[in-house]
Amino acid sequence: MPIDTTDLWPEPEPGAPAGGAAAGQQTAQSLDDEGFVPFDAVPPPQAETGGPQDDVREATHHQIAVVLEELALEVEDLGGRLCLDMDIVTRHMDVLQAIDLIAQKQRSLARLLEADCPVTAIEQIGLDVLRNRMRMFH
Repeated sequence: MPIDTTDLWPEPEPGAPAGGAAAGQQTAQSLDDEGFVPFDAVPPPQAETGGPQDDVREATHHQIAVVLEELALEVEDLGGRLCLDMDIVTRHMDVLQAIDLIAQKQRSLARLLEADCPVTAIEQIGLDVLRNRMRMFH
């Protein structure tokens, strides 16, 4: 299956202000020097719900979930192919387990993106480390 490389969030043009704000304006969230939103940044104001923006957000979340599931399948396939060589299995069991863990995290995040109730979906995550990280946001 070919991999779709469509970039849903292209990088901004060099020199363009973060978030499309005019130069000199303060925004609720701004990027730091490395392009990340600081953990303690003030969240942006909440928009009205039920509009076309929500439809786009839902469709985007669905597509992200689909890609995460595809990636999980590809990662599992890679791990499975590596497990065919017993020398690799013997020497690199910890790496093979890490590959499996990546696929499990991707699947859990895909289900979370598709969930009607994120709080319930978080509690259903089977990986303690990921479940606890997601709990930080509610």
